[in-house]
Amino acid sequence: MDNAYHQIAMCCMNKYVGITTSDGQSHDGFIANVDQAYIDLAIPTSEMVGMATDASTYRQFGQFGFHPGFSPRRRFIRRRIPFPFITSLFLLPFFI
Repeated sequence: MDNAYHQIAMCCMNKYVGITTSDGQSHDGFIANVDQAYIDLAIPTSEMVGMATDASTYRQFGQFGFHPGFSPRRRFIRRRIPFPFITSLFLLPFFI
């Protein structure tokens, strides 16, 4: 069964998928990498880059167009999931 999930993961590379593991956990994210033993998911998080009001923060963000009231883009958490623990892998719709 692991070989089947490996082939499906390769076909779904860079697509938004859902994965359920044998311990009952569910993960959704973009397939960032597939090797012989693992799938690497890039999981979107709602954590934003912090915005402070000091001069050094303005230098980091303000000079590149990040102004107060503007939120920088979302970040991703990387998670490696071993193939033997995957019980289902399926495509999910992704809307911007």
